[in-house]
Amino acid sequence: MNTNKVAFISFLIIALVMGCSRDYGTIRKQSGAENKMTLAELKQNWDEYTVYKSYRWATIPAAIMFDPKDNDKMLVGDSWYLIQDQETLAQSIREIQEQYDYAGVAIIEGPDNQVFGYMYYPDFLQVTVRMIDARILYVGRLPASDCQIGDQLHDYECFR
Repeated sequence: MNTNKVAFISFLIIALVMGCSRDYGTIRKQSGAENKMTLAELKQNWDEYTVYKSYRWATIPAAIMFDPKDNDKMLVGDSWYLIQDQETLAQSIREIQEQYDYAGVAIIEGPDNQVFGYMYYPDFLQVTVRMIDARILYVGRLPASDCQIGDQLHDYECFR
């Protein structure tokens, strides 16, 4: 293949990747250099957030999303359920801690590293974050558990 074709194909691939990447946000671990948000702070100040939970299977939450009320940004998603009281939040946190002893608080960011909110979850889960517009991020579904295929639960062991 001649050099011009290779250069052209390489340019197209880079342009495609760069163009598409602006439409996606990230959920990332907090680094040591920044002012870390803790689960205790989120729990204590829960009323400053719109708080949601999501499931990998029918009965136990696997993630909690905190959307700050005092900014002009919004987190949306069709598999996230509103937590309306502190007792439900505390119960959801306990259930996640019992299921995943390595869950932590991560930052939900837009394409330009703007902080949209926080997520308490086990970071091995891959969650898609897409830009809807300049102030709205869509946070996708959690990946299904091995315990569930469709709406059918298959293994009691998953719930111990």
